[in-house]
Amino acid sequence: MSILSIRSAEAITQAVDLIRAGELVIIPTDTIYGIATLPENQEAITHLYEVRNRSPEPAMPFLIAGRKVMPKLARINRAALRLARRFWPGALTLVLPPCAEIATIFKTHPIALRVPNYPDLVPLLEAVGGYLFTSGAICSGYPPAITAQEAADLFGDQVALILDGGPSPFGIPSTIVDCISQPPTILRRGVIPEEKIWDALNMPAPDSDTVNA
Repeated sequence: MSILSIRSAEAITQAVDLIRAGELVIIPTDTIYGIATLPENQEAITHLYEVRNRSPEPAMPFLIAGRKVMPKLARINRAALRLARRFWPGALTLVLPPCAEIATIFKTHPIALRVPNYPDLVPLLEAVGGYLFTSGAICSGYPPAITAQEAADLFGDQVALILDGGPSPFGIPSTIVDCISQPPTILRRGVIPEEKIWDALNMPAPDSDTVNA
């Protein structure tokens, strides 16, 4: 396992080669560090959850390079588009139905999409087709990694490469909004306050607390 600066073109090239070879690479984002691989590689995805010692998320998580990538993975609705325009790039994850063209292994799962506000990550995302399957660098029983060294301490030689971008600016996970349900539902509180979500949707806050902490 190596730790290389994400600002190095050589490191990006190495990360792309490793990811295409089915290896796991840890990447920095604006929220926390994440573990990334190609979504087409089922073995790599299985290994990702093994090293995290956690069950897969209910919605399959992707980091994407921009809004234009959304139709490649999910079916977009009005609420999701409104939130994406307001908060992307940023610390908001949108849960949507899978699109018809997505890989078969994802067709039975909701899809969770986010455009990170992290320009140094864009070259990597674009080099692999605009998106990566990425779950948080979190190991069961420990807080999320917000530095490359914390990621190394958690995962060590279980990953092939760690891209170092310094401390994650926010240090807490993104806000997650389920845009499949109507009206949308906040599944996880995060960086973006829930009142800003309802304001962007031009909706009143729900009467009951439907948010999972």
